[in-house]
Amino acid sequence: MALAGGGAAFTLASWLVINFAWGILPEFVLNLARDPSLLEQPEAKQCGDCHKAIYEAWQKSRHSQAWISKTYIKASEDRTKEKCLNCHIPIEVRPGKKPDPRLNQRDEGIFCVSCHVKDGAMHGPHDLLAPPHPTRQDQEYNGSKFCGSCHEKTFKQWQLTEERDTCQSCHMPRTRKRLTQKPPLSWLHLEKWVGDHRFLHGEFEPGTPAVQFTFTKNHAVVTLENNTIPHDVPTADNGDPRLFLEVTLIDQNGEQWDRIREILAPQQETALAYKSKRVFRYRVPDSVTEARLNLRYQPAWAKEREAIYSYTFLRKETD
Repeated sequence: MALAGGGAAFTLASWLVINFAWGILPEFVLNLARDPSLLEQPEAKQCGDCHKAIYEAWQKSRHSQAWISKTYIKASEDRTKEKCLNCHIPIEVRPGKKPDPRLNQRDEGIFCVSCHVKDGAMHGPHDLLAPPHPTRQDQEYNGSKFCGSCHEKTFKQWQLTEERDTCQSCHMPRTRKRLTQKPPLSWLHLEKWVGDHRFLHGEFEPGTPAVQFTFTKNHAVVTLENNTIPHDVPTADNGDPRLFLEVTLIDQNGEQWDRIREILAPQQETALAYKSKRVFRYRVPDSVTEARLNLRYQPAWAKEREAIYSYTFLRKETD
């Protein structure tokens, strides 16, 4: 019984020190558990030995595909455009500075080391004990400026909105979980708010962008408005995502009178800025009695277009 009680007391003491007072541990004690290779550009899967959940999420992200993506290879002329290297194989990302490209492990694109290894330690948003490597808490991981090192145009668009929601709040939504899944720290660490390392591209919620349609005496009028996303829709620094508006006009005999397609895209300078609207007016005869609207989104890396809005308007209902 005494032995069991002593074990429980040791476990409690360990839990308290690891979560609240690890700074009292002598450096030589911490060094006993250090793995120097973790600060020498380890492969992502080595980080995944402890951080399994984060590693598996990153594997599903576009960051993990930054160097091997067919879209990137084509757009960069078989990776020969030097201006692309800084952000597709960065060695160290710092807020407000263009990162340098690295020479090795390029197939992993933007990986753990790109964002977290600095000055001989692993940096992140939390203050915690991680015996295999030194850790440093850094609040810059919670701010949009960090992402703006590479996503420069989108960051500037966001700055102009003066909104407080950060890139991370939408693209790295947080859930409470443990940072490591490897015992014994997985048993002893408190849960933290951990961002989603899939770096979500963002879903178009209903009403984003807002769509309005009306028939006037001589026109069909479509209005698109971005009231919710605090940057251009769509947005990209160099990629070519596109939002397609398709308007099919039907006459009183049920025949297609006309079909019109509009493209909203950053590279065509037609993207929809925050709190702005685009109005499209099409002259139509009295014989047109119906309009079918479809709004589809095509990410820069995809061939398929995602349907985000579809509706049919009758002239008698909108006059």
